[in-house]
Amino acid sequence: MNNLTKKKLLSAMSVLLLAVAGEAHADMCSARFFHNGGEIEIAGSGMLSINARMAFSQVKKSTPDECQAHVRGFANYALMGLVSGSNDLDHQMLVQGAKTSLSKPQPGRAAEQANFDMRLLSIFGYGTPIQSAGQRFPAQSFRMTLGDPKQATTPLTVRMGEKTVGARQSIQTALGQQSCWPVRYARSTDATVANIRGVTIPLPQIQSQITDWFCPQANLVMKQEIEYSGQRGVIEVKSVK
Repeated sequence: MNNLTKKKLLSAMSVLLLAVAGEAHADMCSARFFHNGGEIEIAGSGMLSINARMAFSQVKKSTPDECQAHVRGFANYALMGLVSGSNDLDHQMLVQGAKTSLSKPQPGRAAEQANFDMRLLSIFGYGTPIQSAGQRFPAQSFRMTLGDPKQATTPLTVRMGEKTVGARQSIQTALGQQSCWPVRYARSTDATVANIRGVTIPLPQIQSQITDWFCPQANLVMKQEIEYSGQRGVIEVKSVK
């Protein structure tokens, strides 16, 4: 892999490293996609092309704010035709009030496969409802493994700074014009080493600025804007059903 390809791969990863989807709105159980046969499709354009689809099944609702579902699907990405990949989605989603957990397959099923981690898709909102501009959410961090899970790879630490809510604005989404909150924060990753397709690649520290557009009517972050080294990326929810 030449230096140009490595550089473009690092840029692709910086866009793919989306914030953790660890918490959600208390209204998640009543969201339009949270039913058997429900689907969410996500796409990114620009230097990075990404397509991801999540399908909901085995949906169970115990109370209006307690529910669970099996989420399966896929994620494909390509960068300027030079770097591409395809991974499966396979998670159990559990909503308990204002908290949503996403767990991976049990050992012995598909735990050793390089499944796409849904924590990378920050679409399900925040731990408490957004009420006004200036509202803040605490900094977060999590660790994940990049590359072939059968190879020795140093876990990657993703850190997100304190999130600040901006003034509510009307934006165009796949569900029409919606009034949404921009939530801005800085995100960084520590330097690490990843094994990708048999090639060991040292990854430097990556710093980016993120804006999540959370739309209460959809209970989703319908658009995420990423700024990294003077370049911009956008990942949007393209369809919900």
